[in-house]
Amino acid sequence: MAHAQKCSPAESGSAFHIAEEIFSRAKADRIAVIEGETEWSYGDLCQRSSDVAAKLRAEFDGIRVPRVGLRCPDGSGYIALAMGILRAGGVFVPIAPELTAGEREHLGATIALDFLLTSDGGREGEIAFQMERKHVAEPPVWAETLATINPAFIRFSSGTTGRSKGIVLSHESLRARVEAANAGLQIGPDDRILWVLAMSHHFAVSIILYLWHGATIVLPASHLASDILSSATRHRATVIYAAPFHYELLAGDGGKTRWPSLRLAVSTTARLTPEVGTAFDKAFGIYPSQALGIIEVGLPFLNIPDPRTSPDSVGSVQPSFAFELRDPEGNMVQPGGQGELFLKGPGLFDAYIEPWQERSNALVDGWFSTGDIARADVRGRIEMIGRNRSAISFGGMKFFPEEVEEVLCRHPSIAEARVYGSPHPTFGTVPSAEIVTAPGEPPLTAREILSFCKSRIARYKIPLEITFVDRIARTASGKIKRQ
Repeated sequence: MAHAQKCSPAESGSAFHIAEEIFSRAKADRIAVIEGETEWSYGDLCQRSSDVAAKLRAEFDGIRVPRVGLRCPDGSGYIALAMGILRAGGVFVPIAPELTAGEREHLGATIALDFLLTSDGGREGEIAFQMERKHVAEPPVWAETLATINPAFIRFSSGTTGRSKGIVLSHESLRARVEAANAGLQIGPDDRILWVLAMSHHFAVSIILYLWHGATIVLPASHLASDILSSATRHRATVIYAAPFHYELLAGDGGKTRWPSLRLAVSTTARLTPEVGTAFDKAFGIYPSQALGIIEVGLPFLNIPDPRTSPDSVGSVQPSFAFELRDPEGNMVQPGGQGELFLKGPGLFDAYIEPWQERSNALVDGWFSTGDIARADVRGRIEMIGRNRSAISFGGMKFFPEEVEEVLCRHPSIAEARVYGSPHPTFGTVPSAEIVTAPGEPPLTAREILSFCKSRIARYKIPLEITFVDRIARTASGKIKRQ
C-alpha cells in the first residue's frame, strides 16, 4: 500500500522487522487507534513509537538483544510503547500490571530483563515513561543463542505443558502466525476491532495482527457493558474479540442496543456456554465463534462459518495448520474418540527461556504436544475435553496452579496444597484450593490464608474457595492429581 506520508524508519537493522513492516504496509492517514475522543492515524502511531525508540536506543549502550519489560495500563500509549521497544531493536516483554512486586521480580530475574519501562499510559497523545536499568550480574547462558533468533517477543505463558515458562517469538514467527490466523478472521483495513482484553496477556495474535492488516483498534472507556456498547455503535465496530464473561455482560443488554456493523464475534480464553452464546446471538444477531489460542502456536482453531451448529466446538483447524489426536501409546485416535492434541503449522514458538530449549528440541517429530485432551467429529471439528489441563483461566487471564501452590506452601501452617479451577458462569473458571495443615501448628482459617496471599500473588490468582482436607490425592509417581 502507498503512504499518504512517510514515517521515518527507526533504524532497526537489516533483518526482517515486523514493526517497521507494519508501518511500511499501512497508509499513514488511516486510523490505527481510537481511544475516547482521540484518534491516532498510522502516521501518528509511527511517529510516536519512533520517538520512543529513539529514547530507548540511546540507553541500550551496545546491548545486543536488550530485553525490555513494559508495565503500563491498556490504551493507545501501551501500543506506542510496545511498538517503540520493537523499533528500538529491543525484545518486548509484557508485564501484567496486576502482578505483585515479588512476581515481577521473579519474572524479571528469569528472563534477565535489561530494562523496565513503566508508564501511566499518557494523556492526549503525550507518552511519558520511566526507564529503569536492571543490573544483570552476568548475561544468561542462552543470551548468545537468543540473539541468533531475531527475537521480538518474550512472554511468560499460561501454556499447556506444565509450569509457566518464558516463550520466545521471533519477528519472522510473529509474521507467520498473524498471517495464518487471519485465514479465518479475515481482518482487513475496513475492520474496526473493539478491544476489551488485557494487552499484557493478549498482544501477539491480536494487536500485532490488527496493525499488520491495517485495521482500526477501538478502546472503550471501561469494561462496563454501557461503555463497550457505546464505543461499538459510535465507532461502527465490526469485530469483537473477547472472553466469555464479556459476552455475558453484553448479552445482558437484551437487544436494547443495535449493533448493525458487527460481522464477527470471537470468544477465547475459556469455554463459552451455549446459554451465553444464544443470549448474545439473540441480542445482536451474531453467535460468537469459539477459538483456541495457544501462545506457543497461535490461533490454530476457529469455529466458523456457523458456530450455532456446533456451539461446544472450537471449530476446524485453520488452513495452514494440521492436527492429530493420539492415545497414550502415540497411536492416532479415530473420529469420535478422544486423545491428546498435537499441532503443526507456521509461527510456532522459537524457544523456551527457562529452561532454555529451542523449538526443534521441544517438538515431537515436528509436532507440538499441547497436553490438551480433545475429541474430533467426522468433519474434523474439535471439542476440548480437558483444555489446558491444569491451567486456570480467570476472565481471560491464565495462570498455573503450581505457582499458587508454591505461595500457599510458604505458610508455616500449610503442609500441602492443591489449587484447581472451579467453573464460573461469568469468569470461566475461578481458583479454589485444598489445604492440608501442618501437624503441631496453630489452627488456620480461610481468612488468614487469603490475607497471606494478598501481598504475594496477583488478586485474580487468590483462591476464592478453600477446603481443609486430610490429604491431597496423588498419582502413583507422587504427583498431585490434576483431573
